[in-house]
Amino acid sequence: MPIFRRPMLALAAIALAVLFAGAMLFHDTEKAVPLDAGVRSQEEQAVTVYVSGAVMKPGVVSMRRTERVEQALAACGGVLPQADLANVNLAQPLKDGMQIRVPERADAGGSAAHLAETDGKIHINTADEKKLDELPGVGPIMAKRIVEYRNEHGPFESVEDLAKIRGIGEEKLAKIREKAEL
Repeated sequence: MPIFRRPMLALAAIALAVLFAGAMLFHDTEKAVPLDAGVRSQEEQAVTVYVSGAVMKPGVVSMRRTERVEQALAACGGVLPQADLANVNLAQPLKDGMQIRVPERADAGGSAAHLAETDGKIHINTADEKKLDELPGVGPIMAKRIVEYRNEHGPFESVEDLAKIRGIGEEKLAKIREKAEL
């Protein structure tokens, strides 16, 4: 090998090493990870709360941490007419795992049991299973189905909506219609 080729190879090797080192400096081999990666801001974090009592659709709902009791009630379809909101802090911030209980008011003619029946007719949107069991053709199992349907889908818009429940046909609905109201 000629003598001038050796310095050229050495120079070429040094140039390659410099290029490689420069490429390594400018090329980030690790992906940049923001400091808050995997951690959502407090506004975006979800909380799970249980809403029960005098609301349209009681149950467990997921909400943003920054929301208040008022928004949780709205997420459950709102409150029933007999709800007593004087004892509920609508401005309270939500906390994960909390229960929000909306009581029924006892005024306007009596207790919640009274609201379930007037003029001998049973209110299908407010009556409990025991009261619904008093309807003609409705036993404990059917009464439970009515309450479950109401809790899942909200209040009935008409007595005829009872036909949406498994086991209530036109004949049974005709019997129920005489003693039921909204």
